[in-house]
Amino acid sequence: MTMIEKKSSNLPATNLVLYSLLLIITPFLLLQNYLQSAIGIFSRLHFNILGIEIPYLLIVVIVFIVSIVVIHRHQLNYYHLFSWLVVILMLILGQLSTDYYFNHRFYDLQHNWHYIAYAIFAYIMYRFLKSKQFPPERIILYTFISALSISTFDEFIQIPISSRIFDICDIAKDVWGAVMGMVVIFFVIEKGKITSNGWKIRQEKIREYFKHPFSLLFLEAVLSYILLCISSILSDIMYWKISILIIIGLFIIFFFILHKSQNKTCRIIFITIFIIIIVQGFFFIKYHKDNIVYNTYGLTVYKGIPIPFFDIMIYSNGTFRLVDKKHYFNKRDLLTIYGHASDILLIGSGSNGKGGKGFPEQKEVQFIFNTKTKKPLQVIVLKTPEACEEFNRLKNKGYNVLFILHNTC
Repeated sequence: MTMIEKKSSNLPATNLVLYSLLLIITPFLLLQNYLQSAIGIFSRLHFNILGIEIPYLLIVVIVFIVSIVVIHRHQLNYYHLFSWLVVILMLILGQLSTDYYFNHRFYDLQHNWHYIAYAIFAYIMYRFLKSKQFPPERIILYTFISALSISTFDEFIQIPISSRIFDICDIAKDVWGAVMGMVVIFFVIEKGKITSNGWKIRQEKIREYFKHPFSLLFLEAVLSYILLCISSILSDIMYWKISILIIIGLFIIFFFILHKSQNKTCRIIFITIFIIIIVQGFFFIKYHKDNIVYNTYGLTVYKGIPIPFFDIMIYSNGTFRLVDKKHYFNKRDLLTIYGHASDILLIGSGSNGKGGKGFPEQKEVQFIFNTKTKKPLQVIVLKTPEACEEFNRLKNKGYNVLFILHNTC
């Protein structure tokens, strides 16, 4: 082997090492040089046409995508388009599932940086392992493990060096980005070769999931999405152990149902699930006109739907979603909350009243100027049991209430 050939063969490994170091160093460079705030400012730059705000960044992204499509138009087919639609769907799911209180725009670089950076990492990892002639299933497995390991290490070392907190949600976004990258690699670049033997997900034996690349990639996507959802509603460092247990537990349950669903003797599982759905549907129909049906420490029943442990935001129109579990709302959280509040903002501060902090005054009732709606807003902070009673009373009188309920202490 000549010297040039040796250098060429070592290039993927060098790129992988350098890029991995860059993933770890970048957060410190952004913070120390105020680049993170600059990226945020750049993402918000816009111009107005007929009163509509049009971001410069969005125009740049559209021009870039159109240019790529034009350049590669002869190579595109329905398979490629379907694959890119899957990636876009994953991006949308990521946007909807994480950083709800941050209220990022969908084109914000700060919010999408994790996805972009680790999708690129997946490609560099792919080139390295491909050069070593690794089979697809091992590439998929090692890329996932490497992305998870590097991101976790990155979060840990940021604690003593930059005085930042360990954020499991950032790890989730990084891993989700790596999975998105692998979808592009194996369904666009590799043209779907991992499905050459079919789209079968279930395997007869557990060890066979590690031998079939499509099954493995699917399970990694499911685990990543569970991680994404749970970490975004349990982002506080005090909940990290609970968060990990819930993530692992939900994935094991999903995998058990998936794997056993091919076994005819396990019909009892599906019968049980069907009964649960029927019972839940019955209670929802029965209480759909009611509001808070029941509340105790760690459990709230809203319109017949039991919601354990997690915090809840109930909108004025009656719909709800799980939100980040926290005791203190910072300025950014409040801006998002004010954007949904019209007349009354009701806070259930927990069974012992430890939550509901961050408002201008520590009072049960206060009036503030809502900077989002440009109208006065009444803020009521009560212990959760009392807040639930107050919520039912206000809704029965027809008031527009935004209710944020802390489901524990």
